[in-house]
Amino acid sequence: MDALANRTVTDRELRAQLGMSYQKSRTRIQVWAPDFSTLFLNLYPTATDPSCEKFPMKKEGGIFQITLEGDYRGYFYTFQIGDREVTDPYSVATSLNSKRSAILDLGETDPPGFRDSSFLSLPPSKAILYELHIGDFTFSSSSGCRHGGKFLGLTEEGTHFNQLATGLDHLKELGATHVHLMPINDFETVDEDVQRFGANDNYNWGYDPELYNVPEGSYSTKPYDPKNRIRELKQMIQALHRKGIGVIMDCVYNHTFKTKDSNFNLLVPSYYYRQQGEGFSNGSGVGNEIASERPMVRKFIMESLLFWQREYHIDGFRFDLMALTDRETIEMALRRLREKNPNTIFYGEPWAGAVSSLPKEQQVRWSSQGRLNFGLFNDHFRDAIRGDNDGCIRGFIQGECGKKEDVAFGLVGSVSFGERASSIPNPVNSINYFNAHDNLILEDKLTRSVGDIEQKEDMTRLAFGLLLTAEGIPFFHAGNEFRRSKHMDPNSYHSPYYINAINWADKERELGLFRYVKDLISLRKEHPVLSLARGEEVRKRVQRVETGSPNLVAFLYREREGFLFIIHSNATGENMVEWVKVLQKLQVLHLRARRIFDQRGRREEAWEQISQAEQETLRVGGLSTVIYELEPRSPWR
Repeated sequence: MDALANRTVTDRELRAQLGMSYQKSRTRIQVWAPDFSTLFLNLYPTATDPSCEKFPMKKEGGIFQITLEGDYRGYFYTFQIGDREVTDPYSVATSLNSKRSAILDLGETDPPGFRDSSFLSLPPSKAILYELHIGDFTFSSSSGCRHGGKFLGLTEEGTHFNQLATGLDHLKELGATHVHLMPINDFETVDEDVQRFGANDNYNWGYDPELYNVPEGSYSTKPYDPKNRIRELKQMIQALHRKGIGVIMDCVYNHTFKTKDSNFNLLVPSYYYRQQGEGFSNGSGVGNEIASERPMVRKFIMESLLFWQREYHIDGFRFDLMALTDRETIEMALRRLREKNPNTIFYGEPWAGAVSSLPKEQQVRWSSQGRLNFGLFNDHFRDAIRGDNDGCIRGFIQGECGKKEDVAFGLVGSVSFGERASSIPNPVNSINYFNAHDNLILEDKLTRSVGDIEQKEDMTRLAFGLLLTAEGIPFFHAGNEFRRSKHMDPNSYHSPYYINAINWADKERELGLFRYVKDLISLRKEHPVLSLARGEEVRKRVQRVETGSPNLVAFLYREREGFLFIIHSNATGENMVEWVKVLQKLQVLHLRARRIFDQRGRREEAWEQISQAEQETLRVGGLSTVIYELEPRSPWR
């Protein structure tokens, strides 16, 4: 490992423009393969032609390069290493199922107006993240989409189920600011042939990367056309941007599907992967982990991220198993991406899949991001809300009062008001969630932990009440807003679409819940105090109110004029809160109050006068989030 980590890499190698560079008069191709003395380029006139021309490539240092004079647009190529053909790791386009790298003019893949568009102009603290899988979202015929399960499915307007918006219009109606797209780059275990699309044995989430800079072909209507998949992905991004919705790309730079026979390893044996003993380190849990700390690996990751940002106008990046990508690479990537787009959303999972050989001090773990404003998934808050991932352990929403303090800590963005080991500097460092694509989706977790009871909907409402009023960045999974189930499958990464595809009839069945979530999102946007960016703002403007009940968590939020008072109850029945506790916290004798939100959604109730002398109480329904606007009759002291 030491020899690989300390391998000499020249400045020329670090500066080299690797991959394919097309011009109408010539195409230049460069690849890093320092251990070989000879390398050939195989040039194919089509994606399926069995015969090719072989060209010896010129080696300078560790880089092989060749310039093809003339217009080779539409050709395909591989590298020949002994008796093995290898695709270009820097490919930007490919043939069906990643067999050959493609030569094309990227400028020809832009939809009209795409190059003139820009990123979503919204600071990370104001983001509301909605995670979806391209196939799941529109595959079902209930979506009403002509291009179900494809990139183009998310470009279609006017789609509906029984007059209720689906697809793109649903996203706009809901109000989420960004879609988090599960992997959209080329992955290995789905056959891209259109004849195989939707087959029960031909599904995957996509966390098995093959070519990092190429869109996944199975989401294209013409996967055999290298330009088509690029153009259709750009059309989808353009359609989302036109609706005011940002696009976050799920990145899997921690491992590859293949190991010994990956293009990385065949071109530069062992260099791209961490070693442990005589074999590969397995911090991902699937056979390998990418050695991000090595110069040429870091170069690849950095250039890949910047390519997606520049070429596709991606607004943000989520890192799978971020603990496996070393801190220096993460910090460098954040800095470089925000040079181009200061509002780049940047977050990841603060854990690995297994034991890694990357030293602990180089791993990105919870509360380790220092003053850098990127986010990490807050699994402490997740577990406090719902309990464990796949078992029967309950959280606050299922009535577990022992989780109350952990919930309260999550509601202030996990920013410490004193000494707490798991605290973070700023709420934007916390990605708040109660589920993601993996493990039991919330509906199924509730079934496992409390059974099939009527209160599951109320518990779901309380989960959203906690999530969307917590400081930090809220994140939820597609279909949570209408109690989507995955039929108790805790790991549906390669289960069929009949398990994974969203059934839009669920929106009709749970229309009340959908409107409740929509109301919460709009309320969050209207009250900036619920999305504070800095820890000092939280400590200055948020105060806990002790109610005396083990079932209630309550906070006061200071706005420019007046306050919000938010109470969360996990009791099954009604609770009472004495207004005097609020008056004493505000140090006033009188205030005006009106309820603006409860378990039914937004309210338009009249102002009422509250006096300390009257010993009045407010009613809090069971399993609910209740929000009041307050106007104290004397200033904050």
